[in-house]
Amino acid sequence: MTFLDRFAPLANEAAAAVQRREAQYPTLIEAGKLPADQAAQEIRVWHAIAADWRWVVTLERIEAAPATLAEKVEALEESTRRAERAMRRAFAASDSSVQDAWAQDMPMAEMATRYGEATTRFFAEWERYWCFADLLAWYRRDLPDSEQPGIAHYVEAETRRSCAGRAAA
Repeated sequence: MTFLDRFAPLANEAAAAVQRREAQYPTLIEAGKLPADQAAQEIRVWHAIAADWRWVVTLERIEAAPATLAEKVEALEESTRRAERAMRRAFAASDSSVQDAWAQDMPMAEMATRYGEATTRFFAEWERYWCFADLLAWYRRDLPDSEQPGIAHYVEAETRRSCAGRAAA
């Protein structure tokens, strides 16, 4: 177990984003709702994002077609906007008891205990939104005007720590 294990939800969401696109885009292309070249480009970028985050969590690189930082940021900005809309729709469709509890700042764990399945859809969309927002925030750290270290800084530090620990053993 490493410090980087905490990023597993981000890696999982990136992989799930690839799977959703690969499953849904053929139908959208066939229906004329999505150009094939746009679908291919989005899937390529998401494969690159998923590969990055698999590396973060496992410290193992996998082959993926490259994508630029700008492409990754753009894809994550769009996904974050979509996820926010989905989260807002899920909240609006949720039971009034969930909405009231949220308005009263009830902790999510207590809401889940108290209202059970009534919270499921909203909480799932909440989690997806925050995964995309976190992924976007991490990639923005790699932009030239950022003064914060990107995720690679922490991966490299973990790799050095891990290697030092093995050498000492």
